[in-house]
Amino acid sequence: MDGIIVINKLPGDSSNRAVQLVKKIFPGHRAGHTGTLDPMATGVLPICLGRATRLSEYIIALPKSYRAEVTLGKVSSTGDSEGDIIVTPDVKVHDHRQIEDILQSFSGEIEQLPPHYSAVKHQGKPLYYWARQGKEAPRRLRKAFIYRIELLTYNSDSEPQLTFEVDCSKGTYIRSLVIDIGEAAGCGAYLSGLVRTAVGPYHIDKALTTDQVAEKVEKGCTMEIMWPMDSALQQYLAIEMDNQQVEALKNGQELYPGDAGLLSGLPLDEPIRLYDRQGEFKALITKFALEDKEGLKTLKFLS
Repeated sequence: MDGIIVINKLPGDSSNRAVQLVKKIFPGHRAGHTGTLDPMATGVLPICLGRATRLSEYIIALPKSYRAEVTLGKVSSTGDSEGDIIVTPDVKVHDHRQIEDILQSFSGEIEQLPPHYSAVKHQGKPLYYWARQGKEAPRRLRKAFIYRIELLTYNSDSEPQLTFEVDCSKGTYIRSLVIDIGEAAGCGAYLSGLVRTAVGPYHIDKALTTDQVAEKVEKGCTMEIMWPMDSALQQYLAIEMDNQQVEALKNGQELYPGDAGLLSGLPLDEPIRLYDRQGEFKALITKFALEDKEGLKTLKFLS
């Protein structure tokens, strides 16, 4: 069984627990998630099965979308609702336009400090390990990119709250983004709710809970919920060859394609998707040599 199951993770579950539940549904098959989602968060968690586990790094690199609920005027020891909440005195009241302007100031490339309670490593141990020991491990600024950030709701009642959507690059910490928004607003803030609505092509409207996955499998509808491996690779150029050419390349042989246009425009610094003539995905070429021999271009797999 090779493919990707898109799980709608429930609140309170860890990403690892979701993987273990999927393994029970598909016994005997390898499974792995594609980047953790905090226990308090819900939403899209792609889980790779079988050979698709080799593609996890490509799914991790995909852009992501979130819907975040933010409480203003309070801060949290963890940056979210699971920490100790402290009220910020003299909360400044902002109007709707001011909040929009604050959010838009985070568009584009930003720098973030990872949360103290995160999986970033220091001396071989995650930051949350040090935080639970009462120690503050050093953190380094990391770059991230905000493609879109949009205010959905805002109220300025006694406990001001807002909701926003964000499309962002891999490695973006929404808790850190919320903390920075609170500092920009001059009143502090913490993340009170989070839904991951998309990871690349995998959207929440097609995601299933582990119970729903189990029900589909019991009914024999596995292929209805299994995404093909190449669904995570659509950003890369694709080439098509006949079976003999595919096998020759897989065996490390040089290929002189009869189609002169086959190799034109191939990016030398990106993977290539390889398909047979029937449109079946055969491989992701990550290392290859493209040479010119006696006026003819040749292609050779290196891995």
